[in-house]
Amino acid sequence: MSDEPIIQEERNEEVTKEQHLRLAADFENYKKMIERQLVDAIKFANQSVVLAMIEVMDHFDQVIAHAPESARASDEWYQGLEQTGKSFHEAMRQYGVERIQTEGKLFDPTIMEAVSQMSGGPPDKVHSEIRAGYKMHKRVIRPARVIIYK
Repeated sequence: MSDEPIIQEERNEEVTKEQHLRLAADFENYKKMIERQLVDAIKFANQSVVLAMIEVMDHFDQVIAHAPESARASDEWYQGLEQTGKSFHEAMRQYGVERIQTEGKLFDPTIMEAVSQMSGGPPDKVHSEIRAGYKMHKRVIRPARVIIYK
């Protein structure tokens, strides 16, 4: 009597067991991927609202930056405006939104968009910021627009 059919059956069982283990591992990886996607979807669900609020805050920041000296001299009124701006930025931070720091930094194309170049400084260093950039939970949701030195 030959042992060959038994050996073949054992090989088939090993192959089936290995396929089952791979399928289980693939399914486990799939579940983890779906869970990560769900967490990201929840985390970034309000991104469009945040971007709209950032646009409003840009205008508010411009008002503060371009306030005439006479308005700045009115301490309570101007300080109220500044406090409102600080409160807004703090509220955004509580939801994972942070302003991208560009001042004095080297140009980084992953978080910045160069809109112009000028001479007179170290190459690829940010000269000035045209529009603030923001990250949400460490992901860039709006790159900073900057002028860099060439």
